[in-house]
Amino acid sequence: MNYEQKLLDKDYRLQTFYWIRDKKGFQVLFQRNKAQRDYESKRHSRNVILKSRQLGFTTLEAIDMLDESLFQRNHDSLFIAQDLDTAKDIFGNKIDYAWVNFPEGLKALYQVNNDSARKLLFDFGDGSRSSITVDSSGRAGTYQRLHITEFAKVCKDYPDKAKEIFTGAIPAVPTHGRVDIESTAQGSDGLFYDLFWEAWERGEPTQPTEFKAHFYNW
Repeated sequence: MNYEQKLLDKDYRLQTFYWIRDKKGFQVLFQRNKAQRDYESKRHSRNVILKSRQLGFTTLEAIDMLDESLFQRNHDSLFIAQDLDTAKDIFGNKIDYAWVNFPEGLKALYQVNNDSARKLLFDFGDGSRSSITVDSSGRAGTYQRLHITEFAKVCKDYPDKAKEIFTGAIPAVPTHGRVDIESTAQGSDGLFYDLFWEAWERGEPTQPTEFKAHFYNW
């Protein structure tokens, strides 16, 4: 496999190009763990994930969404965090950090606009563009990829905002797009709780817009 063929291989890109900070603050090459790889092998176009802490799903989704923005033209991604401080942290310490440390030879292929807060806009130079945005709420527009982190906490602390996200941002993703909602448990009620158990009890989805439930407790 030559280098151009490798660039078309997402698995190769994810294990080769992206650097993160580990729990001790050291720069390390991003490598998917057991739970992350298991999820990748089972995910659907709509996913709801109940998880324990420290499994790295936020990091996985941040890197995976950045990769899609870099290697898919006209592909816009939105990452919704539970509050603005968390949104700033995810953008600065995961997405922008990975981009800053992206291989220089490949970075030169893009014209990058980072004037907007918590957003990277990539111009491919042929009239096509892609972007990745991190925010604490949904935005007007169409996104091919949406990730919502700690949604159960949003449902518990900001139920009106959770309803707005659920009825606004999620339906805006086209059928062929992808939605991932993940959270640790926050009690036995709320939108996240209902969404997870409805999907879990239904089992394998039969439609692209039906949610598939995933549970990771290790």
